[in-house]
Amino acid sequence: MLSELKKPETRLVLLLACGLGLSACTGSTSAIDSARPAKTATAQTDTEVASDDAGVEGAKVIRQRSTVAQKGTYIKVLVNGEPITNYDIQRRAKFRQVRRLKATTSETEKELIDEKLKLQEASKRGLVASDAQVNAAFANFAQNNRSTPAKISSDLDRIGIGAQHFKEFIRAQISWSRTFSSKLQSEAVSKNESGAIFDLRKSGSSKPQTTEYQLKEIIFVVPEDKRKTMMKTRKQEALGFQQRFAGCDTLFDQVKGLRDVAIKDAGRLMQPELPPLWKKDIEATSEGQTTAPKETEKGIELIAVCKARLTSDDRAAEVMAKSELYDSLEAKGDTAADDYLAELRKSATIVYK
Repeated sequence: MLSELKKPETRLVLLLACGLGLSACTGSTSAIDSARPAKTATAQTDTEVASDDAGVEGAKVIRQRSTVAQKGTYIKVLVNGEPITNYDIQRRAKFRQVRRLKATTSETEKELIDEKLKLQEASKRGLVASDAQVNAAFANFAQNNRSTPAKISSDLDRIGIGAQHFKEFIRAQISWSRTFSSKLQSEAVSKNESGAIFDLRKSGSSKPQTTEYQLKEIIFVVPEDKRKTMMKTRKQEALGFQQRFAGCDTLFDQVKGLRDVAIKDAGRLMQPELPPLWKKDIEATSEGQTTAPKETEKGIELIAVCKARLTSDDRAAEVMAKSELYDSLEAKGDTAADDYLAELRKSATIVYK
């Protein structure tokens, strides 16, 4: 194992895990293994249900004896009915080794169980990262490290992790980040306009001032199956369009004759409401101009800043109050995310085969 850790491809995997900013190197998993009921020589039933005291923060944990010969690939754990196989565990153990983490069966199962819970919650909220988004993260890393997705995939396969297994890890991390962010936003939304105005008047403060934007999204569409062959050309087309952009009033006339270009009205957004992916670009763009083209899952996109004005009306007060609440919740960081995951475990059913 030590010799493998010295291999260039193994170091590459470690860099990938850390460099994506997905908490892959420091993230911990909960002690689900402690809930597994101990084996007893006198047990007579095929299924054992752990008591509440044996559960992990309220999770229902079940231990079932296997009645099938364990050859090849077989199910080891069920998380709310979704399987984790021995093959999943083998690959994840290898991945934990190259991340300098404990790779025992119990520790590996902990990570995979938490990953299942995160993806299940993301699925309920419709926030699971798409194949295009996962592949884009994978490709961006390859480009940043002067490599290619094919080369990285080959290295991952060679050391027993597999490109697809790692991509599923990426999918879980991106999806969980989105899901946690969505939860914070939903909590912030609970502070309505009247409450925000009331708080301001009570404190004697004046209404906060922020910038209100009127935006339009311009998309040079690239089909998923043609991203490799079309992306470079479409980016050049988008750059050309940015240079000759003549304002939002004639936008539809400007895109006439252009192939597969869509326009989406983003409406009016206050500065705190700007999407994180575009926030800095929009703030740096003057009224009547567009942001620089950016590669997204839809293709190549630009944002046109049609109008930008300072405002301090009631809606601005509401948005700013929600933003401050969101920031205070986000500041809790990993602790809040761990609490959220603990809530999911309380309602989970975990079956060990």
